[in-house]
Amino acid sequence: MTDRVICGWRVRSALPLPETVPWGAPDQPIDIVIRPGAIPARLGERTADLPYIEVAADGRLLVDASPIGRFLVTSECIVVDTALPTDAQEWRACLLGPVLAVICYLRGALPLHACALRVAGRVIAVAGRSGAGKSTIAAALSLRGHSLVTDDICACIQRSGRPFVLPTYPAIKLDHASLQALGITHRDLIPIGPDCEKVQLIRPQGFDPAPAPLEIVYLIEDAADDDPDSIIEASGAEGFARLSAEIYRPPIGRLLLAKQAFFAMATQLTTQVMIRRLIRRPDFGRLQSLARAIESDVASI
Repeated sequence: MTDRVICGWRVRSALPLPETVPWGAPDQPIDIVIRPGAIPARLGERTADLPYIEVAADGRLLVDASPIGRFLVTSECIVVDTALPTDAQEWRACLLGPVLAVICYLRGALPLHACALRVAGRVIAVAGRSGAGKSTIAAALSLRGHSLVTDDICACIQRSGRPFVLPTYPAIKLDHASLQALGITHRDLIPIGPDCEKVQLIRPQGFDPAPAPLEIVYLIEDAADDDPDSIIEASGAEGFARLSAEIYRPPIGRLLLAKQAFFAMATQLTTQVMIRRLIRRPDFGRLQSLARAIESDVASI
């Protein structure tokens, strides 16, 4: 087994997790163990909102990503049941995606569907629905010298009355259209899945696994035809509604947390960060100018 760091947690894994960084902090108890193992066929009932999750009577959760794999999850252990090779990227994509979101909720973190980076000394998140282009924007900013904090799942916690992001691992998932917009060849990149629709861009430059205070959240929106890219402040009820829509798979949060607690976490985060609407053309024809606009906006706040 090797010790890795994910979201600031010390993770001891019997399976390879090459995207993550080794544990290098002072000695402390293990937070999460990851190991292979057989999982029972059924643990409990499934709901229409979450047809891929079962909850056992003892609180264990089954995350079913068949045929890729099945994951038995508690706040302290993940059992991986897969027929794929141990070094296959597909099951790791599930582990470091939906399964990680489950772990975040179980351990009291609110996951946004967002990427995060350090820009001009401040941590920002870029949030949006699947396919909105948040990873593409994050990659553009990373290639401009800004260090990556997390891709796709931005886990937020409270510390001393401030919101902090828990860095995951220094890699970004991109499709071929994004690579073309970024001017990157996919020849030496790691494919995700047998169809290779996405690849993984490793960006370890400046990656710091320590939790970092979150200051600004940019929410991606499509611009109307021929409208220019723009950045507009959103606050109050509008900011809450827009940010709440970018929580990662909220049915999981409502399943694992009391609805009142889930609502309180989202409300608190909304009042603590600056929320900006990032309105851009979806074709990313002006990707670099958009990255420069974000840099300028961060510097002006």
